[in-house]
Amino acid sequence: MEEKKHQILEASKNLFSRLGYNKTSVDDISQAVGMKKSSLYYYFKNKEDMFMCSFKDEWERQFKIFAEEANKNDNPVDKIIGYIIQSLNYYEHVVMHLKIPVNVLIETRNLFREFMNHINEGRIGFYQNCIQEGINSGQFKECDTRKVAESIFTVKFAIQYDSFNMFMHTYPTKEDWTIISDNVLFAIRLILDGLKK
Repeated sequence: MEEKKHQILEASKNLFSRLGYNKTSVDDISQAVGMKKSSLYYYFKNKEDMFMCSFKDEWERQFKIFAEEANKNDNPVDKIIGYIIQSLNYYEHVVMHLKIPVNVLIETRNLFREFMNHINEGRIGFYQNCIQEGINSGQFKECDTRKVAESIFTVKFAIQYDSFNMFMHTYPTKEDWTIISDNVLFAIRLILDGLKK
């Protein structure tokens, strides 16, 4: 059973990467693995389920890479900004390259709440460590590092998803992504400036 599930996920990931989300059908996936379409539903609830499961490991790995890359900076502000820039660039890649409609991202987020909470906890933990590092080095004021980290996460999320709501039935352009990124980074820098001594 696990081997068959793995085959379905590999075929799904390949098709989603090559054709994009909308142009990949459950029929395409069933043909790629040599199974009846109805048999796929024994393993997965729907196309969104196949999509999320096929990219879960990659997403988790990507966020670990973001942290590793951001930690190459010496300054905690640069670490947080670097991490957020990588995250924004990756979302751009997912939406633009894989042609994932924004409404699907939002739906899968709700379907996989436990997994997304795990990913989000990793982001908050990264911000919290950076803030503590800034306090230890004398760059930041004493504060509740957890609350500030959660605020950074919430502000980024709110701006990003509020902007995404404008593209529920279309795809953002490169210029749209630049505006979203600029708005997120402006707000995060305000928070970080407020922490400085």
